[in-house]
Amino acid sequence: RGCCCQAVYAPDRIPLNHRDMSAAGVAASKTLPRNAASRPRSRRSGRAAGDDVRGSSIPRASGGAASPMSMLNVMTLNLQYYSSYPMDAAAATQSLREGCHSGSKTRAIDVIAVQEGIADIDVLSEVGYRRIICSSWEQQKTQSVREMVYHDGAALKACPENLRDRILCNQLYLRRNSDWTVEEAGVERISSNLDLQGGEGRCDGLLAVRTVVWARLRQKGRDGAVYVMCTHFSGGRFEDQYFVQQLAQERRLQAQKCVKAFMTVRRREEDLAILVGDFNAVEDLDRSGPMHCYYMSSIATSEGVQADARREQIASPGDLEERFMKYMVSPFAEVRAAGWTFAYNKSIGVTSAFGHLVDHMATSRPVRIKRSEIYPFTNQKVGNKPLDTQLPLTDHNAVLVTFDL
Repeated sequence: RGCCCQAVYAPDRIPLNHRDMSAAGVAASKTLPRNAASRPRSRRSGRAAGDDVRGSSIPRASGGAASPMSMLNVMTLNLQYYSSYPMDAAAATQSLREGCHSGSKTRAIDVIAVQEGIADIDVLSEVGYRRIICSSWEQQKTQSVREMVYHDGAALKACPENLRDRILCNQLYLRRNSDWTVEEAGVERISSNLDLQGGEGRCDGLLAVRTVVWARLRQKGRDGAVYVMCTHFSGGRFEDQYFVQQLAQERRLQAQKCVKAFMTVRRREEDLAILVGDFNAVEDLDRSGPMHCYYMSSIATSEGVQADARREQIASPGDLEERFMKYMVSPFAEVRAAGWTFAYNKSIGVTSAFGHLVDHMATSRPVRIKRSEIYPFTNQKVGNKPLDTQLPLTDHNAVLVTFDL
């Protein structure tokens, strides 16, 4: 279907238990908490022995009930390459189960979009989900944790040693007893071959690889298909320091490539896309908010940013911050320019542990949102705020959205 989608997996080609079986991967897997890696599954049924797909109820949103046949429940979850994941695997599994399932079929999550997963760790199989696509299934579209953080010593120190050279990836999971089925799935690289250069204390090197993974889903009795797409745009404290120069347009291009990927692979006009993921961006640019604080403490003070500003003859601090804010919101601008609609806004709450709403969902056309809510998998690290969870799994909260189709 053209150059935009080079890695495509039909259902019979999607590995049910895709693990790193290299010598390094096998050795590393022995250090995982018990039950952290994928368990063997029946190729016929896709189920693992002993799976319990029931679970505790999640908070209920307001509004009347609707037929389960009209619903698609999607979660976005950044797993932070398991840097914060508890060693108590049983407790972590129970927390995941509570977040992903409820007693009512209309409220159980159908699709989980994972960012910063690890290719050979599959904790979601323990709570009734099957991995249907992973960016590591295509060569040269993933990198190790070490490469993704530009070999930064402080970032690697915060990551368990046995995970530092594991492959970081985007993934999609489908609930095993969901009435949605996967017809096809694929991987597309969306980042450019930029060589970040500038020095002045910044991390440099080739831009970390970014991808979008997608799956075409269909529900029995429905004419059109739904494409769920999971991505993680460039950004964050390493790459944001290049916003004046090489990354000024990169995030726009990555959003455009996600839209183009859907337009290339969709089969019918009525097909719907749901773009899900970590945008590394907020749309609310309140100068008294946490994003302004992040800019002032981590970006504006960067020697590299200041050097770039002098080269570009940006003399005013206000003008420099204005350029950063335009850079920050660029993915939203591109998605909206394509006619897509976002599923929620800042009223939902924050998703990062530092007070930002960086995890988003957008649809290729307007769709009724039955519910949208935060599920706490982390605690806030700024402001001495009360705990949201007794067992943090990551540095992001999950977002749960029910699309009424």
